Amino acid sequence: MSSPDPEPDVIESITKHASQLKQLVPKHAAIGIGEYPIKILSRGSFVEKADDALSFFIDKSSKNILKWCKSNPSLGEQNALGLDSEVDTHFWFQVLRHVAEKGEFVAGLKSRPLDKLSDALILSSVWDGPGSALLPLVVTHLNMSNVGALALVVLPSKTQSPDAFLNTYSAMRTLGSKDLTPVVLIDRDHLEKYEGVDRKGAPINGNVVTNYILEMLLAKETVVQEVSELSRAFEVKFYTVLSATGVSFQLYGSLKNMLSTALFRPLLKFDLASSSVLYVLIRVPVQLKDKLSKGKVELEVAAWFKERANFKSVYLSEPIYVDEPGDRIDLFMLVGGFDTTELMSLIEKKSKSLANDAIERGLLSKEEWQALSASSDEYYRTILSK
Repeated sequence: MSSPDPEPDVIESITKHASQLKQLVPKHAAIGIGEYPIKILSRGSFVEKADDALSFFIDKSSKNILKWCKSNPSLGEQNALGLDSEVDTHFWFQVLRHVAEKGEFVAGLKSRPLDKLSDALILSSVWDGPGSALLPLVVTHLNMSNVGALALVVLPSKTQSPDAFLNTYSAMRTLGSKDLTPVVLIDRDHLEKYEGVDRKGAPINGNVVTNYILEMLLAKETVVQEVSELSRAFEVKFYTVLSATGVSFQLYGSLKNMLSTALFRPLLKFDLASSSVLYVLIRVPVQLKDKLSKGKVELEVAAWFKERANFKSVYLSEPIYVDEPGDRIDLFMLVGGFDTTELMSLIEKKSKSLANDAIERGLLSKEEWQALSASSDEYYRTILSK
């Protein structure tokens, strides 16, 4: 006898359940690489919204990652990936050699659902071995999986020792040579001195502002696509951040005054006049939609910057209008294409003597040092293809 056809409500239930399973893998991710970023991101409000964005952390030890995240019960082993091997990781070349020789880390990276994402926001330190070496590796993996990415890179404090700058120099040369993803540069000294408020008027001090920025970027689904397209159109690799958070429209009176505030709170020392592109994202209470429509904001921003920089493009993303009381506005801007010569010269100068010492001691070969730019893309792809 043939079995009876299932009832329509059973089919509907199965279809609904299958749809829910598909949604278990978020489209977006917030990825932290290195101890410093992980300790920041693990406190972010977006971490608990697993259905909206995957939180994923990478460092030397999975156990350490879980220890740093223990205050957030929503995080577990599925959110952590470590080298998990008794290997020296002080310098970038030590990490890369280990990853290239042993396949466990790459296998673990490929086993995670990162290739199912639409895009990813990455926060990484680059003064430590894991951050310096693994950031370009993760970016390459995402690129090979056709996943868009935007990397926020925290540079070392000027007071940190030469080894921090040796690792940073490697990351900067590698990222600068790879036509893979836009890179947002953040100076640690500027970051930790940041003072502002959120949309409720509560203080935001120090590196906590990175969580606020990431939460805003995650609220805009097209941000990675838009910034990436802007970067390709004008061949811009490096950006930095200007922001004004929780600004009261009634108190400041105009968007121009808010822009002035943002200029006094840079997250990197840079030459605005040499910059070539500007990406703007603004979050506005819905009751101010008429006063701060996309067209009005676009014209005011362009007019204000006209005397300060000769931008080739000012791109204003569709504003985020939120249904909430109050008049506080979040303004987030990525300024790109500025001259990085002075910055790179400083990083190289601080790292050069240690690099020479490492070469003399046989820890680092001249070929490895000289090939940072020329073959980095091919080298990382080779590691991931094993």
